[in-house]
Amino acid sequence: MNYTRNLWQLQLLEKYHKSMSGKKPGNEIIQQLQQLKKEIEAGQMQLKELKTHYQRIKEQSFELEQKSKETRGKCEQINAKIYDGTLHVKEIQGCQQRVERLKQDISRLEDLELEKMQIKEDIKKQWESKKGTLELLKTKYKELHSRYLQEKEEIKERTAETARKMEELIQNVDKDLYKQYRQLKTKFPDPVGRVTKDACSGCHLGISFDKVKELKYEKGLVYCNHCGRILFWDPQMLD
Repeated sequence: MNYTRNLWQLQLLEKYHKSMSGKKPGNEIIQQLQQLKKEIEAGQMQLKELKTHYQRIKEQSFELEQKSKETRGKCEQINAKIYDGTLHVKEIQGCQQRVERLKQDISRLEDLELEKMQIKEDIKKQWESKKGTLELLKTKYKELHSRYLQEKEEIKERTAETARKMEELIQNVDKDLYKQYRQLKTKFPDPVGRVTKDACSGCHLGISFDKVKELKYEKGLVYCNHCGRILFWDPQMLD
């Protein structure tokens, strides 16, 4: 019977539509996106910390350079006094000792400057490495997010298409019959029971021989003698 077939198909579509409504792309994609987001945020934080560290070392290097320059200036001034002929022997000795101390200070400052230079180079290498990793993570996130949006759109389209098919079926169903269907829907999520092996698919109980005859000879609308569902029998499908 075409009218019960339409109701059966409508029931299947409603079940599918319900399963699709509010459905989201797979949890696996969402979890991967969340994990990637965390890794990206952690990577950005690491780059920020490296930048701060690099700036601090740069400032320290500048201070050392200024101290070294200042110390060299003092050393040159004292050397100039030693050789300008205005100092006595004891004064010259005192100045020479001071120059030696200043030279030691200069050497120490230069060593510190070299250390800072090495630290800056190490930070640059770390920066480039982490930046490269971060770019890869961003690319992966972008691709996965694009896939997520695509799946979301596909779900939306399938849901809309199902709703359209449901509306078409409703238009082809007798109004009184559809009203009975909706009334039974308040009692059962599946008000139409398909007959398979002389049993109702809703309650799974065997239907009477008379009911089977009514279905096979298409003697009007037939209800399950156990649960009261509308029965649908498809002669094209083997029992």
